[in-house]
Amino acid sequence: MTLFNLFRRKKINETQHENCVYFHEDLFNQVEFLPRENLSYLKTENKQIENFAEEHSIGLGFKDVYIRKENPITIADKKIAFEKIDKILMGIELNKSSEVYEGYGPTKWKCENTFAYTYDKAEIFISLKNGFVNDFWINNFRFHENSETKTKLKHILSKIGNEMDLILNDWDLTTIINLKDDSEIQKYLDEEL
Repeated sequence: MTLFNLFRRKKINETQHENCVYFHEDLFNQVEFLPRENLSYLKTENKQIENFAEEHSIGLGFKDVYIRKENPITIADKKIAFEKIDKILMGIELNKSSEVYEGYGPTKWKCENTFAYTYDKAEIFISLKNGFVNDFWINNFRFHENSETKTKLKHILSKIGNEMDLILNDWDLTTIINLKDDSEIQKYLDEEL
């Protein structure tokens, strides 16, 4: 159980309404926004994960589990006020939901102090602690065929990167995306990284 699950969820039994957003718990911070100051650390950590995966691969699975280390500078360390990021995301006309649920299978928990912003099927999640961003991650930004959707997602990532001075780390791909480089964002969205 992640710390996110332990402190920020409340089991629910009622049916959620259509404006709610759900994420599978395995997706929590798998593709996360991080302070640019972590760039060197992330390069090293991503390489260690690649080496570990190669060493422990058994076909479709792994014979051991890699535990990621804590980022030297977390998104929480940046003390980003929720109002600031909310203004940016609402300014680019995303749909906002305060009804966020996580879990697996039929079991779902309501995530307290968590917001989701969506466009098409792409999702941005923000969890808060004392009014500041504590976790900041995305889901479903890749695998879009529609060029209009890709253009909008590129704009979203670029805006966050330039206004917040953040980078994106995709732990599944062990790849860092420089959000100040539009061509790198495009390669990420086009699945060329």
